[in-house]
Amino acid sequence: MDNQNLISYDDVIDTAYDIFLEMASDNLEPADVMLFTLQFDDRGAAELVETQDDWAEHVGFDVDKDVYAEVRIGLVNEETDELDDVFARLLICRDPDNKFCHILWKRD
Repeated sequence: MDNQNLISYDDVIDTAYDIFLEMASDNLEPADVMLFTLQFDDRGAAELVETQDDWAEHVGFDVDKDVYAEVRIGLVNEETDELDDVFARLLICRDPDNKFCHILWKRD
């Protein structure tokens, strides 16, 4: 696939966040939904990260890291400025003809 035809990383982040918001209440504990909602303005983040190697075991195929991107959504630790409370990891396909998303939700 020609990388020029892929969805931009900014659009991947926006898409991941929209999907997260739509599905969070059905997939997270109510306390986590409330925590995220109350603290998102101050500490919330949707970050593009290096696509991890464990996705193949979750999706059942080898993940091409040029075509798929990983986004993590959660709360940033104010002291370390790192995303340390991750509510979801999303794998999004950047191919506009392949509407693929797989989510790993936070589990207590």
